[in-house]
Amino acid sequence: MRTRSRSLDLSCGLAAAAALTLVGWGATATPATAEPGADPAGNNGTVKITPRAEDDGIAPNTPHVACEFDIEWYGYDEGADIVSTVSFAMQAPTSAVVLSGGEPVQVFVGGDPAGGAGTDLDGEATYRLGFAGDPDPVQGYHVKVTVHTPGSQGADSKSKVFWVSPCDDTPPGGGDDPGPGA
Repeated sequence: MRTRSRSLDLSCGLAAAAALTLVGWGATATPATAEPGADPAGNNGTVKITPRAEDDGIAPNTPHVACEFDIEWYGYDEGADIVSTVSFAMQAPTSAVVLSGGEPVQVFVGGDPAGGAGTDLDGEATYRLGFAGDPDPVQGYHVKVTVHTPGSQGADSKSKVFWVSPCDDTPPGGGDDPGPGA
């Protein structure tokens, strides 16, 4: 008599169900009318931290930037209401530092259809943050940026954590410089 394990029957059944589910998802995720390069609905868009005025059309993400830096938005959907709201927060080991600046708070990024992933530049803004407190002696200030942009399905918010060098005109400890003759 030949026997067959119940776990083998269960495994075969689960594998078949998983395959059918994936086929079903593929059928609903890719409409028959979709054209190559068309604007896909979904979790579009990415943000990149770049050195100030590095407008070379390449979407690098630079984890260490100078005092002034740019945020670039790529691949966002089109629409008059596609406006990113930007916020910054300090991160350990410099989380006790008081952060100021962070303007502009809103950046329009919906000027064209999503496409081209990292080559579809939709917006760019320059930031110069102020810090009241001591930087990490090697890295600078550890900062997290969060952008909230409507229109994504599932993840309207995206964030990056990076290091910002102290500004030359900010004295150690971030206090106000009284200037000459004070």
